Amino acid sequence: MEETWKKALGKQILIDDSNVPDWLLTEILQRLPLKHIFIINTTSSLSASQPWNLLFRYLYEVRIVPSSMIGTRIALKQSHNFSCPGFSLNFMPSSKHDCPIKILASSNGLLLCSESFYWQKIYYICNPLIQQWIALPKPPRVIKSVAVGFICKDDSYKLVRFPTADDGSYSFYAVQLETFSSKTGEWHCSMVNCPLSDYYIKTDSLVVNYNGSLHWLEFRHGKIITYDPENETDGRLDLMNLPDDKRSEHLCLLGVTRGRFRYFEVTDTCLGPRQVCVWVVTDYDAQQWCLEYRVKFSDSWSGEIDLFVPKDKFYVFPLALHPLDFDIVYLGYGGCLVSYNLTTRKMEVVHRNFYSHQLLPFVLSPWPTTIPPPFW
Repeated sequence: MEETWKKALGKQILIDDSNVPDWLLTEILQRLPLKHIFIINTTSSLSASQPWNLLFRYLYEVRIVPSSMIGTRIALKQSHNFSCPGFSLNFMPSSKHDCPIKILASSNGLLLCSESFYWQKIYYICNPLIQQWIALPKPPRVIKSVAVGFICKDDSYKLVRFPTADDGSYSFYAVQLETFSSKTGEWHCSMVNCPLSDYYIKTDSLVVNYNGSLHWLEFRHGKIITYDPENETDGRLDLMNLPDDKRSEHLCLLGVTRGRFRYFEVTDTCLGPRQVCVWVVTDYDAQQWCLEYRVKFSDSWSGEIDLFVPKDKFYVFPLALHPLDFDIVYLGYGGCLVSYNLTTRKMEVVHRNFYSHQLLPFVLSPWPTTIPPPFW
């Protein structure tokens, strides 16, 4: 493992830029390939030109998927400023197996991966652009289904996990939380308070990082479970309300667009027209939501000749929010991944023969993120 890390680190060149003017650094770095440096972002918010893409988190049936897709996992082949040849997961150890590696989460340009969604024993952290990866020590327990969170900042990272549902092993309103920190190189187990005794999180639910906390959708009570990994002394999971006027029970997800926390759903009733709705948090501490869009999907139109306009009872499901554009969302429809403009109501096919119901918006950090060397 140490040799793998040294090999990746050896590909990098460190220079002392203390005496180089900022304007000159910018001119130099903007001319380097994406694999070696990312678009410069001098503001605190995301730049409109910041490279990003949607990644397939996993693939259902490997035998019918092109081998190139297994490696790259890139859903948007024509994404602006995101070079497909510079991104691959083929360097990962389990990518050569019959079951490709699963992407669990991302943070600050790094990916958290595992070989499965169930009975997770081995976790990998990787930077796919510089092909650097490490394997973490095995967690203290083997659990069938866990909710996983991942945060990377200030040259360190944390991974947290807990059961996706109350298994009755402990008293009401208590959950065993397992945390791995790159600073200690060890797993730490603790009992934390949980505001629900019968919570339920889907196994493959995507965790969302926002405001320094981790967020998971809870489906039994229609809430959001949150956890602040930096506030370990309080030792508790918290609850956050979803919009009062939400309608979907299952076809929904959380996401962040240009630093705004949002909730995205497609109504899952067959009694009337499908509606695509997006809310944004206006006051995080007060848990106040504001409806941004409520669009009847049957009024959509497409420039594609062979893409039918959806009927009221046609199955449509949400896949991702655009990380930079408030008007754009991504949907699964008719075996395709489509982008949908909530303002113009125009729909465009961005990927045909769609094999996955799970996507991860992956935004490159303004500067390359290297993985701290393992010492375990």
